[in-house]
Amino acid sequence: MIRTQTRALLTVLLLAGGTSVFACGGSDAGVGPGSDDGGADTTASSSGASGTSGTSGSSGTSGTSGTSGTSGASGSSGGDGGGDAAKDTGVDVNVPCTGAAPVFPGLKLVPITASTIPSAIYAAQPPGSTDWFVVSQAGRIRIVRAGALLATPFLDISAGIGNNPGERGLLSLAFHPDYATNGRFFVMGSPADGADGSYSAAGTDAVVEFKRSAANADVADPAKVQDIVVMPPSETNHNGGTIMFGPDKLLYVGTGDGGGGCESSLPGVVQDTTKLNGKVLRLDVNAAAPFGAAGNPFANDVRVLHYGVRNPFRYGFDPLTGDFYLGDVGQDTHEEVDFLAAGTKGANFGWPAFEGTQANTCGGKPLGGPSPHTPPVLSVDRGSGLFPDYRAIIGGTVYRGAAIPALAGVYLFADNQGNELGALKRCQGQFYGPVAKPLAQITPSSGGGLSQITAIVQGNDGEVYFVYGFNRVAKLALQ
Repeated sequence: MIRTQTRALLTVLLLAGGTSVFACGGSDAGVGPGSDDGGADTTASSSGASGTSGTSGSSGTSGTSGTSGTSGASGSSGGDGGGDAAKDTGVDVNVPCTGAAPVFPGLKLVPITASTIPSAIYAAQPPGSTDWFVVSQAGRIRIVRAGALLATPFLDISAGIGNNPGERGLLSLAFHPDYATNGRFFVMGSPADGADGSYSAAGTDAVVEFKRSAANADVADPAKVQDIVVMPPSETNHNGGTIMFGPDKLLYVGTGDGGGGCESSLPGVVQDTTKLNGKVLRLDVNAAAPFGAAGNPFANDVRVLHYGVRNPFRYGFDPLTGDFYLGDVGQDTHEEVDFLAAGTKGANFGWPAFEGTQANTCGGKPLGGPSPHTPPVLSVDRGSGLFPDYRAIIGGTVYRGAAIPALAGVYLFADNQGNELGALKRCQGQFYGPVAKPLAQITPSSGGGLSQITAIVQGNDGEVYFVYGFNRVAKLALQ
């Protein structure tokens, strides 16, 4: 799910909103509207992978150097019929916390298996399990157990995905909270051009339910159980990609804006809360279709929780506080990290009226819907500052493990093309950072170095894992 325009390779999907903003890399003043990315994305092959993946994002303009701020963030309020913003006490439950920027210790990678996994793009663990289920963009899910890659795929829907998926393909996986007893799991993706349509109709992104085989727990039934969400046909880029169950045990779905440049494929849908593109959905998969969760803020489509995102490729929840962090891939000028305090509803992250903190990069498109703009907590100005090579941000997770005490409470993020691991920390309602660590300084225990990151996920052990190189998964550990 990572794409290259002729010159830049990727964009990512992730939604979040925050009230405090700090720009990284430069003043927004004087940065004119970026050229749109024109729609179709070409893909570059990745080393060791049978399929290529890409997030869409075109190369951007450079800005002047700047500093990062430390103002506090709280949940944003929504608008009429949709606001219902949670109160933010401003107190980080991870106590004690210090009001200082994160400091990276020496770090290394510990692979979960010595085997490579072609076109690996995401990984997840069932509740309570030590097994890893690795998602291949080409349409397969493989199990890694105690360091060994099982020979038989858990799920193989490659015939329904097709060849050369570009930004499409199988993008993520989520296990039902009661998976151990009911065997239900869900995948998100879209067929490549020319696919046979057994997964979803050509040109449509979809969330689909499958079930573990009753005869063999290491294999899924190949026939889908049901469609959970089927998006309208759109361009081949900005497909979103992440589904996950939140702290409330409801299914969250990030959807892209329909592709093209400046929302050109499906004009007006992102700021329209009656449409599904450019949204964060919250679904009750135990209910009847259309699965809208009780308490969602918009009566005109009960599935929509937040709106105004371009390509929320990766996002997640702080496992301790339930706060929501989202990485939204930019178009030409800015990448962004969004934040919402736990329980916030009805946020508007601003696309296409805003790209990061920059307004009017799409020719003055307006905000819409009932909610005001929730600005990002980090706006990365491409081409300058700490992250000069960011083009497709990968939203990560807040570290709550035990093995790396220096990173306690630190939000980690990265970029599919960039060569830096980024970090922010929220303490007493304020964000501190960002700071950057060159990926080259993170020592690989074996295999290739850390690059081409497509997901940052938390394991059941509380530690952080990277999916990278389109063929590997590894745990972050102290050097």
